[in-house]
Amino acid sequence: MRFSQLLQQISGDMTVQVLHTADLHEISDVALIDGVQDRYRPDTLYFGYAEQLSKGRLPPQCVLARNARSERLTGAAGDLALTAPESLFALFNAARQRLESTRGFYGELMAAAASASSIDPIINLAAARLGNSVVLLDADFKILGHSTLFPIEDPLWEENIRLGYCSYEFVSAVAELDAVKNAAPNSDPVVVTCYASPLRKLSSKIYIGGKRVGIVLMLEKESPISSLHMELLPIISAAAGDAIARYAPFLISGNTDRQKLLYDLLIGASPEEVSSRISGLAFSGNLCALCIRQSRYLGQRHLKEDVVPQLLRGLPEACCAFHEGGIAVLVPLHRELELSQEQLESLHLLAQSEHLRIGISGLFFQPESFARHYAQARRALELSARLHTDEAVIAYPDYAFYDLLNKTSQGEDLGVCCHPALSILNRYDHANGTDLYRTLETYLLCGGSVKDTAQRLFIHRNSLNYRLERIRELTHADPADTATRFHLEMSYRIDRFIGHNG
Repeated sequence: MRFSQLLQQISGDMTVQVLHTADLHEISDVALIDGVQDRYRPDTLYFGYAEQLSKGRLPPQCVLARNARSERLTGAAGDLALTAPESLFALFNAARQRLESTRGFYGELMAAAASASSIDPIINLAAARLGNSVVLLDADFKILGHSTLFPIEDPLWEENIRLGYCSYEFVSAVAELDAVKNAAPNSDPVVVTCYASPLRKLSSKIYIGGKRVGIVLMLEKESPISSLHMELLPIISAAAGDAIARYAPFLISGNTDRQKLLYDLLIGASPEEVSSRISGLAFSGNLCALCIRQSRYLGQRHLKEDVVPQLLRGLPEACCAFHEGGIAVLVPLHRELELSQEQLESLHLLAQSEHLRIGISGLFFQPESFARHYAQARRALELSARLHTDEAVIAYPDYAFYDLLNKTSQGEDLGVCCHPALSILNRYDHANGTDLYRTLETYLLCGGSVKDTAQRLFIHRNSLNYRLERIRELTHADPADTATRFHLEMSYRIDRFIGHNG
């Protein structure tokens, strides 16, 4: 609990005049100024008289009896408040009782976190004590975790949790709420309502070392917001901040202006909304995007602390944002039109050593297009998985045609677009135990080269020529004809996509 919050909770009918507040330290204890202290603990709130201060030095946090001497301390740094002399010890006792009453719950939360070296147990324990669902978010409104004791039936928050983040439109709308705009820069609970959600929320900011790193949000469903909730939520946010700092520092976002821009584009910011920010940042003329996902789940910490440093050694000018459980990367290509062979090799080595799959978008020229091309890289991964390839690094241009097929309406039968030669060869192979279907496919893949096709199929050229002649007799299709060749190549891709073969 911090200085301003504690004073607000204990002052009651007693007048307290705050001369200065920084709220930099969590208060865990109280003490009286005895006149002989030569040092003060930053986690302790001291009470006493200005005349008792050793060498006139103020503690980092203190409440002094108001008199002519203490009223001259208006320029003091740290946290300082004055109260009537007759109220001083009453405030001291109230602060001690409040800290003792909250220390038990805080300790319980921290013990739960320590048992798993994780912030996850805090969330359900908090929900159990509050009697409502709890959601933990970082400063960018990414979902860090949510309780599972009570069903979350608010459609808006169901969707946010499913996505793992809140949309740019949602975040922008929340920032404009009066309750949010007028909230004090501390962990004091704030009641939030918005038109898009049927439930009221109670929120408390999470701080680490004076920096806001997230929010604890309680959804009012099972039990209405009460004074108990107002008292407990700051304790939960304090424990969440300490547990994150101790067990999950990788969850703390340290976004640069570029990273923040990329993330906002990923969650739905329009080019118009970020144009002024883009103009202040220099970007390479040619760009591509990467979508990096784990093929063996090793956690977000592994991505941040192990994968990203290795990625930046191979692509030192890349900019990374964390999204959808993976890494979204903007890569400057400068005057090149694609990644170099050396860069591709570094990605292959990274994917192999760190159990990753990496999608690469097509070329683009404006950073505003990042989200659209990141989606290309993501679709390359999805299409590669659908087609059961064993590639670890997948370029979208190699799968663009499959993406086009994927966008075809479900009611349309892609099979009718295929050249009849494929069906003829399939039936003939099944009836005669031959391999003409694959022979034609390989011949097309080898650009019509008899030598390359024979080598790939491990057969003699004469055998291949016999097969090609038999294919022409059965199908009346001539691969040397440009239009026929295109139709056949397209047909093999369609057949593979809809799962008839491969």
